[in-house]
Amino acid sequence: MVRFSKAKKIIITLACLIVLAVVFSFINAFSDTVTAPHNDNAAPTPPAASPTPVMSEPEPSITPPVSDERAEPDDPGDSEEPENHEDPEPPPELPKHVTINMSPSDIFLGSLLLINHDHAYKIPELSAFVEIPAEKTQSYMVTGMDTLILASVIEPLNDMMDAYYEETGRRNITVNSAFRDYDRQQDILNYYISLFGRTEALRWASPPGHSEHQAGMALDFGVYSDGAVSAFTGTGATAWFTQNSWKYGFILRYPANKTDITRTAHEPWHFRHVGLPHAYIIHQNGWCFEEYHEQLAQHTENEPYTAEDDKYAYEIYYTQSLEINIPFNCEFDISGNNIDGFIVTLYFLI
Repeated sequence: MVRFSKAKKIIITLACLIVLAVVFSFINAFSDTVTAPHNDNAAPTPPAASPTPVMSEPEPSITPPVSDERAEPDDPGDSEEPENHEDPEPPPELPKHVTINMSPSDIFLGSLLLINHDHAYKIPELSAFVEIPAEKTQSYMVTGMDTLILASVIEPLNDMMDAYYEETGRRNITVNSAFRDYDRQQDILNYYISLFGRTEALRWASPPGHSEHQAGMALDFGVYSDGAVSAFTGTGATAWFTQNSWKYGFILRYPANKTDITRTAHEPWHFRHVGLPHAYIIHQNGWCFEEYHEQLAQHTENEPYTAEDDKYAYEIYYTQSLEINIPFNCEFDISGNNIDGFIVTLYFLI
């Protein structure tokens, strides 16, 4: 039997204790990695440190506009409903016409009044008239005692007289008569009655109220020569007026071939302003003014009389309505006919 000394026994005992401690530590560590026991009282293991986040600049805040209505609190359980994006309603369609309201008295106003033996005329306020000598150009003279004219006629009269002078070199035309009042017209009629008797006199002078001169739209011309005024015959140099007066809105009122219609003798010196395009239409068709009114009476708003020149297309019609529809895209003129209605003229730019 091997015997150990007391010192060796102590050394061997310590070595065994060390070996057992190492083995026990190894066994304990292995069991922790396989099945860690659950301990409700154990302190939680802190998470691993995460990298420090990079801070971006905050988004700018937008303050919503103040509303009179209080917003309802959002329900966290409801999702936001999409907005209703319906197409907006189209704007209302603009009217195609404007309505002009006339009064019954307007039937007796305008440039297309038919004044003759059958249709009398009421003299308007004289404020609408001007003195021809004060407004005329140097192309003609005024020798008569009736020197007032409707204000709207003086400009086309001056234009016509200037054109006559430029083309002929003559300043020999005079205005013998323009506006006449009732008394003046009665004096003229009485003079003709004294010469020819009443029946024949009425062919040369209208009764008071039935003369175009009382509207201030008619003119009687004469020819000045050698210090005297002679008759305006519409022949020779004065034939220019028969051929060209329509360009300035004038018509020869009593043609030689229309006396049975006008019931007035041929007066080559008597011109009436009716304006354009009416003077042009009358001239082109060889009508007298009564015939023109008869033609227009057959044309309505839906079936107007049509004409055109280099600038405008025209639609002209007759109506008895006091409400007249005018298209937005045109100029227009409305004249009473001095009888029972209106003549509407529409001007469309070509």
